[in-house]
Amino acid sequence: MSLLDVEGLCVDLGRVPVLSEVSFSVGTAERVGLIGESGSGKSVTALAILGLLPASMTARGTVRLEGEDLLAASERRRAQLRGDRVAMVFQEPTSALDPLMRVGRQVGEVLRIHRGASRRQAHAEAVRLLGRVGFADPEAIARAFPHQLSGGQRQRVVLASAVACRPSLVVADEPTTALDVTVQAQVLDLLRHLVEESGSALLLISHDLAVVSSTCERLVVLYGGRVLELGRTAEVLEDPRHPYTAGLLATAAAVSDGSGLRGRLPALAGSVPSIGAFPSGCVYRNRCERADEACLALPRLESGQGDHRFACWHPLETGRAPEPRTGEASQSVVQGANRASGEKR
Repeated sequence: MSLLDVEGLCVDLGRVPVLSEVSFSVGTAERVGLIGESGSGKSVTALAILGLLPASMTARGTVRLEGEDLLAASERRRAQLRGDRVAMVFQEPTSALDPLMRVGRQVGEVLRIHRGASRRQAHAEAVRLLGRVGFADPEAIARAFPHQLSGGQRQRVVLASAVACRPSLVVADEPTTALDVTVQAQVLDLLRHLVEESGSALLLISHDLAVVSSTCERLVVLYGGRVLELGRTAEVLEDPRHPYTAGLLATAAAVSDGSGLRGRLPALAGSVPSIGAFPSGCVYRNRCERADEACLALPRLESGQGDHRFACWHPLETGRAPEPRTGEASQSVVQGANRASGEKR
């Protein structure tokens, strides 16, 4: 049994499916990346795992953390586990911190709730943790309010809170999106080091392939609320079998080497549909050049070599991933291009 086992996870917004039969696992101390364009269902997956879905959404399936089904657990039990056995790092640190509470108290509150620490013990440990995440004067930071800190500093505070109880699993949802390029690298290095030090597993959600390729051991490719491909990071990135994965890689490569900045970016055809507008059968078929009548039926995840699996009626031949045709860049591509441009200035 893995540390985290997600099996047949479905999330509905009223009668509209948002996630459909999402299944993957995260092993003890393993780092797994969940990738895909904005609107693919990545954040909804994270919220479903932690039991933080809005009231308008309902979840079905099983999400087992250390053998315990979180979807079947009561809200009181999930609250006991959040911050203790599983922690969340949100993409916007400003919304994750209470603006009316000093930083040291916020970090220490996790220890008071889940470890029964006294106020003095919690403050001392909070200061230690703030020093651990790189603050030169953790006592001064502990006395500060969130609005007195920069975005990168606030995200360091969130990381300190996330690892305070040495959780079994840390879920990081686009943890560097709101940060500039230099601070992004620092926060990612810190995140990697903290989870290794605490022995925690990491589920890293991102649309940035460079981030997940340098951080994660396995990848899960999500689109239209379905898993299209998954496997070891090297297998997925070096030999993608699903056309969608290959398109993401080609676009990322153009941004990385600068070729996409000298002309039109190679981009996936079309754009991500809104919730409820994905086609039946293969959810990618309306954007795929390989689509035919067979794609009207839903493909199942098929096994390739090793742990590599993909859901496609017409998978790419191994070692022969084509580049997508040139077209209008999707939102995630534009964001990547802006980051690359910032690095070159």
